[in-house]
Order: sequence, then C-alpha cells, then structure tokens
Amino acid sequence: MCAKISKFRKNSIRQKICLKYHFAIFAIMKASHANPQQIFPKTKIASRRAVAPVVATLLLAAIAVVGGVVVFSFSQESFASSQVSGTPQIEFLKIYGYDAKDVEKLQLHDGNEILSKNCCGVANGKKNYDERVAIYLQNHSVMPVTISELSFVGDKYSFVPVHKIGHWDKDQGMGQQPNPGEYIIVHGHDVGKKYLTLQENSAVIQPGEVVTILLDLQINIGVSNDAQLKITTTGGNTFASTIVIGEDSF
Repeated sequence: MCAKISKFRKNSIRQKICLKYHFAIFAIMKASHANPQQIFPKTKIASRRAVAPVVATLLLAAIAVVGGVVVFSFSQESFASSQVSGTPQIEFLKIYGYDAKDVEKLQLHDGNEILSKNCCGVANGKKNYDERVAIYLQNHSVMPVTISELSFVGDKYSFVPVHKIGHWDKDQGMGQQPNPGEYIIVHGHDVGKKYLTLQENSAVIQPGEVVTILLDLQINIGVSNDAQLKITTTGGNTFASTIVIGEDSF
C-alpha cells in the first residue's frame, strides 16, 4: 500500500514538471511567431537630399562677407584718422658707436676731433668728473625724434642748446657748456672747421640724421668699466646700449 502511494506521488510531480515545461515551450513559440514590427516599430526616416558642395561653399562665402561688413561698420568709428592715413609713427634710433677713451681728444661721428677735457687732458686710468664722452646716434625713422630723457650710468643728463662748445674751465656758466650733468648735440663741422651744434630748445634729431651726443660726466668712472646708456623719446620708446669706458667703437 505504501509503495503504491509513493509511486502515485512521483507521477504527480512529474506531471506538474511536464506541464510547466510545455507552458514554457508554448510561450517561446508564441513569441517567435509574433511580428517584430509590432513589438519594435521602426522609426520612419524621411528621405532628404543634401546640399551640393558648390552651393554650400557659396553660402559660407556670402555669410563671411556679410559678417565682415557688419564688424567693420561697427568698429570703423574707433579708428582715428591719424592711424589709418599719413606717415607711420615709428621711432628708431640707432646707437652705432662712441669714443670714451682716456685721452686728450675725442673723435666725432664725422671724423673730426674735439677736446675730451678741453684742457691738456692726460691718461690717468679713469674718466674724471667734467670729462666728456662722445656717443654716435642716427635716426632711422621717417620723422623727427625728440629725446625726452638721457641717463648714463644711472644718472640723468640735461640737454642744453649752445652756439659754441665751451672750453674746459673751473668756472661754469654760459659759454662753458656742456657742464657736468649736461649734454649737447653736434651735427658736424662747416667749411671753417666750426662745430655745428643743435641750438633748439629740445633735443630733436631729424630723419636720417647722424649726430654726436657730447655729454659731460658728473662722476668719475674707471677705465674698462661698463656704462649703461639709456635714451627715452617723447614717443615713449627707449633705446639702450653699453659703453666701455676707456675704449671706442665705430
């Protein structure tokens, strides 16, 4: 009796398993026969033709031209007439040589000589107070350039207009210029070997002009020392060079 009951239970379990298996197969088969477009409908994409490359290029060029015209019309008023017409405002000074030898006479840019200390100077291993240094300067600009500030070894020197170059003397005053801390501008010489100096109230150098800046030292500087020269113009530009005391450069 017990054996029959256990056998009956086994059969019922098997039947349940078979039913579940058949239901699973049926579900799979039903899903496989379903229309995929009903489950996952396709998105309809409209068919459109692209723009031809030539037409696209012409459109981009037209947009660029129109944009440039608009930008120019808005920015036109910001340009001053002096910026878009006339001579370019570019300053260019060249310090191309000097004579800072410890001798009695110095050489100017035109080859003529001028007294270094204006009185029987002899070499003593240094450039003394009230001795002079000649610096050669050329204006490569297309316009006049005015020197607003000149410094030598950190000390500022003042420009003075003179009618003649004064002789060295202990007494300072008119006729003895340049004095210590001053400089003059020498254009050259005339036929009579007279020095031609700048007599204007400002240190102006004309376009293409070559001049000698003759400055009178306000300190003692030993030979072979480097001296920094810095020139600032009214246009705000600065030009600098190094001068070796006791030497010359042409």
